[in-house]
Amino acid sequence: LGEPLPAGAPLDPLVSLFLRREQRQQRRERQSSLAQRLRRFLRRKFFLFRRSALMTLIALRNLALGRPSPERLAQEVAFASWRGEEEEARPEAEGGAQRGPEL
Repeated sequence: LGEPLPAGAPLDPLVSLFLRREQRQQRRERQSSLAQRLRRFLRRKFFLFRRSALMTLIALRNLALGRPSPERLAQEVAFASWRGEEEEARPEAEGGAQRGPEL
């Protein structure tokens, strides 16, 4: 990690895909406007706060009422951990600059 490979060593296809994706992400973040950076920051903080609040409520409920079935608990944790992946999956060019202001 972080060290260059020796000369002539083949690069794993999954590693190269990951590295290209990370480079694209870093380039996009560096080239984004202040408004886009602020939006991304607020979105991250919102989902962090949302997950913290929901997990706290789940824990308090479990203390008061007892632990639910593992299936229900798994569903609740999955809901609390949701970050809007389907929105994050689309490229910024499609979702950000071409759309109008969201109200």
